[in-house]
Amino acid sequence: MAKIPQLSGIIARQVGSIQGKLISQLVNQVLNILSKFSSQCPNAKEIEKIIRIKNNLLKNINALERRIKKLRSVASKLDASIRVARIAISFITSIPIPTVLTFIPGQSGGIVKGVPYSTLTKLSDRLIKLNKLLDSLEADKAGILGVINIASVTLEGIKKRLEAIDIAIQGCSTDSGQLSQIVAVAQPPQNTGSEGTPTDSTGAPDPDYYYRGYELSIMNDPNSPSIAPRRYAVAKDRVGIIVLYGPSSFSSDTKVLLDEIKFRIDNQRFS
Repeated sequence: MAKIPQLSGIIARQVGSIQGKLISQLVNQVLNILSKFSSQCPNAKEIEKIIRIKNNLLKNINALERRIKKLRSVASKLDASIRVARIAISFITSIPIPTVLTFIPGQSGGIVKGVPYSTLTKLSDRLIKLNKLLDSLEADKAGILGVINIASVTLEGIKKRLEAIDIAIQGCSTDSGQLSQIVAVAQPPQNTGSEGTPTDSTGAPDPDYYYRGYELSIMNDPNSPSIAPRRYAVAKDRVGIIVLYGPSSFSSDTKVLLDEIKFRIDNQRFS
């Protein structure tokens, strides 16, 4: 069994490169957008621009999360090697090995031969190597999961900032004299799409609304104000029961809502 290189270090560099290039840019953009609401609500034209930027940021974050989550499968693949190493160690340590020559009077020949010291040395060397390999594999797995978790927490923090933008836009839609304009730019027809699950002429779900065995739907949030409704995506199992909910949003477009629920489905498969 060949020793696996320090995968955690390789993945840490990969994730670090992603974070360095994108996350700082995302944070700066979010803070810049929030600053526009510091004194008053932007006008409808400016809010339309903010919504477009916000949706693009969410798409980038969702894509980045998917890339990082795929790395979790690398940690899962180490489990098989860890199991093999543990079994081999258990097998070697359970072997009863007489290591000296024993004289038993009355027996034919009078001597029971023990295992040669050379064999014992080989087994001992193999055991040392297996223990080192096991330590390396377990350290790699823990390191990979640690890197992924840190990156995921960072991205979740940025998403919370984006939720603040959505709340600010929604607040402007209820307080501003430009109410109809702001609602129109936040939820135009091409944004909202069809509520529920769109189907074709045969009644089959739109392919975008079917993912890994789940049927997806867009629903209106019953707890949001009717003047500025929020929406979210849900995932239904094979018998039509809702098993997962996406985040509720006033201004996120339909694709973003679907991407969010798809990511939660993927995240559930790795958990």
